[in-house]
Amino acid sequence: MKHILCTTTSFGTSAPGLLEKLAENNLKPVLNPFKRKLSGEELKSLVIEYQPVGLLAGTEPVTQEVLESGKNCLKVVSRVGVGWDNVDKNAAARLGIQVFRTQGVLNDAVAELCLGLMLSALRKLTLHDRQLRSGIWQKHMGGLLKGKTIGILGFGSIGQRVGSLCHAFGAHIVFHDPVSKDVSWARSVEKQDLIATAHIISIHADGSVALIGQEELARCRQGVILINTARGGMIEEAALAKAILAGRVGCACLDVFDQEPYSGSLAESDRVILTPHIGSYAVEARVAMEEMAVDNLLKGLCVMDSNF
Repeated sequence: MKHILCTTTSFGTSAPGLLEKLAENNLKPVLNPFKRKLSGEELKSLVIEYQPVGLLAGTEPVTQEVLESGKNCLKVVSRVGVGWDNVDKNAAARLGIQVFRTQGVLNDAVAELCLGLMLSALRKLTLHDRQLRSGIWQKHMGGLLKGKTIGILGFGSIGQRVGSLCHAFGAHIVFHDPVSKDVSWARSVEKQDLIATAHIISIHADGSVALIGQEELARCRQGVILINTARGGMIEEAALAKAILAGRVGCACLDVFDQEPYSGSLAESDRVILTPHIGSYAVEARVAMEEMAVDNLLKGLCVMDSNF
């Protein structure tokens, strides 16, 4: 029986039948022993130890070094997620390793989380909750989503779903994306214009380059709300902390971080809402994502023909 490395921290929890499905296809799943995001070295060690034919990958770095450590066994990397910028696709192609992702299944889960963060920031829900639990009965004035200008950086399927939800609330939607998009209820603008005019900025882009740093933060509206449910590092955390202290940023809502688990200074601010990378953690979305990842894996391994 050949091994499959399942590196997401909760693989099979929402859909335990998938572990049985792997076993029925003569594949032995090896679950993440650390129950957290793996480092490149940890993943490499697991690949060397178990010699898997497939990897059901999370957000850990699947580097050239990792892939080369499995060059004699690894045939498929199936991402349990939408993006694949953590996988060295050029190295995979050179080594003949197929790479898949679960595109489209997280649109609603991430978009609804994003909307929840927006509403929580606007009405200061987490601040009211913390103070009330501490015995402080104090009301803080909030604001409506209706009438606000929502700036979306990255207008793919998730960004468009976020925009459509906000538009239904009566918000004005502007977006910036390198690929032209034609949407009747949203307007394409240059990044600098979006930064300067939006009341709320939400990031839904791929890649590892910071989109909002010290320069962008200085150009934002006073009291802007920033939301990142896309990739850690899209907002420079040190610059963000300074902007919050200076009062430039009204609230920052972060679900992703440079280093996870997160333990930085942003956790000390009442004007920051932090969640532990839960964008996919709606049971309906998680089941669909893991099912697609397993189907992609089996398709890549040509299970029906037993050619692996």
